[in-house]
Amino acid sequence: MCLQWLSPLWKAPMPLKIKIFVWQLIRDRLPSGTEVLKRHGPGNGLCPLCHVPETGTHNLFSCVAAHALWCFVR
Repeated sequence: MCLQWLSPLWKAPMPLKIKIFVWQLIRDRLPSGTEVLKRHGPGNGLCPLCHVPETGTHNLFSCVAAHALWCFVR
């Protein structure tokens, strides 16, 4: 997978940990339930609220808890 379009991310004037977080989110590599499960960690890889696979995208955008939080922040 060629992600050359991510090059501006690394040049952006923001803290390195934010860049790494965004990079992990885009690559679907945040330490979520499914990623922990891939590495034989504890848990079943499902969101405890929705009972769907817990990915970074799910945690930040499609989970009912995330949706409520984003509505509150707006």
